[in-house]
Amino acid sequence: MITHTTDLPDKPIYTFLGIPYAAPPVGDLRYRPPEPAPPWEGVREAVEYGPYCPQNLTMLSQLEAPIAFGEDMTMNEDCLTANVYTPTVDPDASLPVLLWIHGGGLMCFYGSPPGWEAIAAYQDVVVVSFNYRLGVLGFLSTGDENMPGNYGFLDQVRAMEWVKENIQNFGGDPERVTIFGESAGAISVSYQLLSPLSKGLFQRAISQSGTWKTFPVNPQPLAVTKIIAENAGCESTEDTAILTACLKEKSPEELLDAFQALGPMAYLVPVVDGTFLTTDPSDLMKNGEINTADYLLGFNNHEGGWMGLSSFLEGDPHDGITQEEFVKLLKTTMSFIHHSNPNLDKMVDAVVAEYKPTNPDDPMSILYQFTHTSGDSYFAAPTILVAESHTDAGSRVFLYENQYRPSIHPNKPDWVGCEHGDDLFMLWGFPFLEATRTVKAINYSKEDEEVTLEMMAYWANFARTGDPSDSTGGPTDSPSLPTWPQYTPDNPVYMKLDVVPTTEVGYKPEKMKLWNEVIPQIAAEKKDEL
Repeated sequence: MITHTTDLPDKPIYTFLGIPYAAPPVGDLRYRPPEPAPPWEGVREAVEYGPYCPQNLTMLSQLEAPIAFGEDMTMNEDCLTANVYTPTVDPDASLPVLLWIHGGGLMCFYGSPPGWEAIAAYQDVVVVSFNYRLGVLGFLSTGDENMPGNYGFLDQVRAMEWVKENIQNFGGDPERVTIFGESAGAISVSYQLLSPLSKGLFQRAISQSGTWKTFPVNPQPLAVTKIIAENAGCESTEDTAILTACLKEKSPEELLDAFQALGPMAYLVPVVDGTFLTTDPSDLMKNGEINTADYLLGFNNHEGGWMGLSSFLEGDPHDGITQEEFVKLLKTTMSFIHHSNPNLDKMVDAVVAEYKPTNPDDPMSILYQFTHTSGDSYFAAPTILVAESHTDAGSRVFLYENQYRPSIHPNKPDWVGCEHGDDLFMLWGFPFLEATRTVKAINYSKEDEEVTLEMMAYWANFARTGDPSDSTGGPTDSPSLPTWPQYTPDNPVYMKLDVVPTTEVGYKPEKMKLWNEVIPQIAAEKKDEL
């Protein structure tokens, strides 16, 4: 394969781009598990990213981020390619491997830009990123054998298999693989830890801002599939074989349009397919049916901060909200999960009682409390539950809360903390990357650089040894880091990532009890009444 190198910092990083890891999922292979990529003859150029999987890019264009989303790239259903970033091509190097699963709500984004040269260079690790099928092509399901679902997750399994089969040729150790991801990538990692198909394909895992509980399974996927099929022009039918055949004949653009007609808040989520996911994740967790692996997971301290407010607020976020609007917004966000529960109002009352503004007459103080309800309920509380389940199953677990707000958000209010996705700017090594076609020019602070080096070191140490504090075998110039204790039920310690990382015991105990115990108890009252 022909590749190209980059110098950062003063050392070559070999990048191999657009490598097929699976056969094109087109024609009869649409809505089917991926198959191995066919071999090629001669020398293959690996100097350009492959196309990204079909998706609607509206969500990406709304993000405030120093990334040139989708520029100089194409979109194609033949999109299952991987990229390798490595400091060596010595097959005997046996470097730790980090396999990145990108986020985007299982609906958008890609594994290509902005690149992983920084952590590969600074920490002597091999990083692999890849595309997987998304949305209407990755997670549509009829709930039976005709269209089982979870194709995006199956693509991830195939990428792990490709790494195990090939990564030694790129200087990596196939027996020291860490899967890691953010948002939907973190959710994917959490699901992979529950699947028998991925057992033995990785040794460690990192979930940044998301677990399977953030995107629970859809127990009745056929209903939404029928609507999408009708929107795409398929005849209404109860025969799922006919429905599947019709959807296979539609173009990706027709399918995307059919899904977009459901509205801006529509998502497709995983299903119990009997193969990738054998039963409901809650039952798997309860029974300890978990792939044992060292697990580092956590969230940012303001996941529900400023970024997503425009999706909910009718007015200007700078004006804040009234207490009446707070209650209305809570009912809207909580109805995403509890939409048919007759006790929704009772649940909302319990949340309002716990999240009291410091100044009830200040609209911004009320808004501040609302932003933390979504962050705590969708990210923090599920993460705590999952961490406890993995420790019970015998895994080593390390928990964190990221408190560092990058300097690149000068227009956000001072009360906004570290938002959803802010950790990526540091982990991607943006402060040390030159402006390219995928990374926009921007000035980063000295603190941005310090936190970037710390975060890359913690993540690489974990991939190398299973302990984020243990730098054994790492580069000699890696930063000295505070000890990160292991999380256990008896000692629920977590690391507060910041310019100076510190530890604390017990994360928001009353609020975690609300979301993990009180709200489920109120929700369960419905079942007793029926």
